Amino acid sequence: MKQILITGGAGFIGYHLGVKLSENKDNHVTVADNLQRGRFDKDFEELIAKENVTFENVDLCDVNSMQSISKYFDEVYHLAAFVGVKHCMKSTEKVLYTNIQSTINMIDLVKKNRCKKLVFSSTCENYASGFSLGVVKVPTDETVPLSIADVKNPRLSYAGSKIVGEQMVIFNAPGNYNYSIVRYHNVFGQRMGYAHVVPEVVNRIFKKENPFKVFGSDQTRAFCHVSDAVEQTIATMESDKIVDEIIHIGNSSEEIRISDLVKKIFSILDYKPELNEADAPEGSVNRRCPNTKKIESLSGLKPKKTLEEGLRLTVDWYWKEIQAGNVWE
Repeated sequence: MKQILITGGAGFIGYHLGVKLSENKDNHVTVADNLQRGRFDKDFEELIAKENVTFENVDLCDVNSMQSISKYFDEVYHLAAFVGVKHCMKSTEKVLYTNIQSTINMIDLVKKNRCKKLVFSSTCENYASGFSLGVVKVPTDETVPLSIADVKNPRLSYAGSKIVGEQMVIFNAPGNYNYSIVRYHNVFGQRMGYAHVVPEVVNRIFKKENPFKVFGSDQTRAFCHVSDAVEQTIATMESDKIVDEIIHIGNSSEEIRISDLVKKIFSILDYKPELNEADAPEGSVNRRCPNTKKIESLSGLKPKKTLEEGLRLTVDWYWKEIQAGNVWE
């Protein structure tokens, strides 16, 4: 039986990854999370109730706490991280410490136990500063330079921690383990929290906001449904062609203006408010779209969910959750 570890398995992508991997009865999935950001809800309870899934409540910044997962794994998905603009602004030092220290400890675990392969979860925020510096083109491929435009800007602490993480994974790998680094691009879907554009818009519609503010209406994003992101992530782990590679995860086929995205959500919920265009959040890039040719050529995978299909699934799920009073960060 293949032994698989997912850190951050109670979080958004980690949970969906656990569900998908546990569908194969030849996999035993260990889900590690300290539940600081992840949710112990009915969905997560159903996941860890499966015979081939084990949950470990673990603080990855504390090596003593990690004893229950300090063993051999065929595959390690390191998705755990402290993330969110609010946390970057208010708890900058905690974002840096948590993300860097947990990655140090996970690398040590993988090396000590001779685990076969590590997938490290990174982010497109790593090159966001490059837009203002004029060195990033869109769609953006994996060769783009990573940068921090202002080391005193707390918003960039998450990106800083992930840039460090990428280098740590790369330079510890020789002779110790194989790896893939995945940079996620605007992944959305059910159970992602509310500090994201799609569920935030749904929640504001539920509150009958009118006029309805649309922040950064002319900005564009390329959204990827979590089911496709999970398939691409698993491919970076399992494909013999994807070894010691950096991979952009996303859907480059349906880049959309934020105002048009909001209108699609209005249409799904049959809501017709007056629009009030507002400035984009400070530090937000005007355009983001990954070049996904690398993952498509190496894995043969292309996104299966259209933006419309993914939005309907996500909006319907959140509408029911909000009606039930389940609103969380």
